[in-house]
Amino acid sequence: MAAAIAGFAAPAMAQPWSPLPPSGGRYCRYADVVGLWDSTLQRADEQGVAQQNAVAPHDYMRFKPDGSMMYFGSSRALTDPVQIGARLDELDRTDGESYRAEIGAPGVLIIRRNGTPFQGFTCTLAANGRMFWTELKGQPPLRRTQVRLR
Repeated sequence: MAAAIAGFAAPAMAQPWSPLPPSGGRYCRYADVVGLWDSTLQRADEQGVAQQNAVAPHDYMRFKPDGSMMYFGSSRALTDPVQIGARLDELDRTDGESYRAEIGAPGVLIIRRNGTPFQGFTCTLAANGRMFWTELKGQPPLRRTQVRLR
C-alpha cells in the first residue's frame, strides 16, 4: 500500500472509497483522531497486514494535536491507558522512525513515515464515537474499528 499512497501528489488528491460517509456518521477531521485508540482489524486483503495481525492482533495508536503519531501491535490485550501511553512514548524515543498524520481532504487520513506517505485510509466517525478506517479508492479492502481509550 505504501507505494500506491506515495503515488499521490498530495493527500488532498487521495479519494475516500465513497463520496458520502455512512449513514449516522461523518468523515473525520484531524481533531477527531487526536487521542489514544484501541484498534481492531476486521478485514485486510493485503498480505502483510493480515500476517502482522496474526502475530499481534491488538493495536494501539496515539495521535497528538501537532500531527505526530505512534502505534504498536501486541499479542495480548492491554487495558491500562497509562501503560499503553508509556509504551508508545518509549517506542517513539527508540524506534528511529518519525510518524505524522494528516487529513488533507474530507475523510482521507494519510500517515507519513519519515516524511513519505506510508498508509492511507478513509476515516469516518460514527455517532457513538467509534472511528472506522476503510481503504482509499483503488486500495485493497480493509476495515479497522477504533475505540477511544482517552
